[in-house]
Amino acid sequence: MEKKVNGHTADYIKRLAKSIKKVQNISHHEALELASKQSGFHSWKHFQNLLNNSDIPSLDYQTTDATKLDLRPKNPYRNLLVAGLNEILKQNKDFFQVEKDKKETGYIFVELFGYQSVVIWREISFGEISLAVWWKYDHSKHPQANLTGNARENFRDTSPLANKTEYKKFVGVVLHGWVERATGKYIQGSGGASIIRDYVRRGEKAELEKLPAVQPNGFQAEGLFFV
Repeated sequence: MEKKVNGHTADYIKRLAKSIKKVQNISHHEALELASKQSGFHSWKHFQNLLNNSDIPSLDYQTTDATKLDLRPKNPYRNLLVAGLNEILKQNKDFFQVEKDKKETGYIFVELFGYQSVVIWREISFGEISLAVWWKYDHSKHPQANLTGNARENFRDTSPLANKTEYKKFVGVVLHGWVERATGKYIQGSGGASIIRDYVRRGEKAELEKLPAVQPNGFQAEGLFFV
């Protein structure tokens, strides 16, 4: 059995560090340091010393609230939207430019926090964008993936074209919010407000809460919500 300190194994901290490195674009060493602190240790070396010394009792040290705030997202669902919008901007740097005769709409398959996902966007009015993320999406298990006509999944709506009772078979989280472009560059609302959770599979919220906070790339994660 793999050795643990305070319930954490080396493999767990390394996996967490890999996710932090990808999201924050930092070195492997820096990511290991952050992952170790997020797990309740002073540093990666501190964890290794405790792991290698079986005479040392279980760790009492806890990270400070300030440290947790730096590493954990304010709201896990908004964090997922930020990650999705970042991926759109990687492919379309002009996404925030509102053009009168051009309606922004589309979808992309991307990897978010190590899992295949779909990000969907559609301009609704005044340059405002409806933004949806389907996290942990497995197209091969979608019951309407290979149908024909209007019954086939087309990624034009905020939710999959399937009975919601089927969602658990092919997707972990389905949510959407709104992106403002005309008066600013931000995802509307604050915290969990103004985010519609169409579906969250059992256990997925807890997993999202463990993920590192994503830094918005050229926009704000929160802002005024327009009714």
